[in-house]
Amino acid sequence: MDITLLAWLDWPEEWRDLAVILYGFTGTLLFVVALIFTIIIGLITTSVALKARRILKDSVQPALENVKATTSTVRTTVTFVSEYAISPVAKAYGTYQGARRFVSVLARFRGKGG
Repeated sequence: MDITLLAWLDWPEEWRDLAVILYGFTGTLLFVVALIFTIIIGLITTSVALKARRILKDSVQPALENVKATTSTVRTTVTFVSEYAISPVAKAYGTYQGARRFVSVLARFRGKGG
């Protein structure tokens, strides 16, 4: 009695049934594998996102605070320089230019009248 593995597949209907069974089995197996890979990729992505958030919190946030402090210092310095150096010089120069213009206008009137 010689028994082979596929000896029972004599008819096309039996081959069809075997193909459907194998197709269903491989589909289920591939679905489970895809599900496992999806879960693994989701966990890795979550881990990377949490690490990136921690790096941003630990590294970038102090740098931003330093930038804010520097900006505040620069703003204060600019205000000080503007109030005590630039404004008086601009007012004095404006007064000088006004007086100069006044003298030139007077000289023009003097020249016409004399």
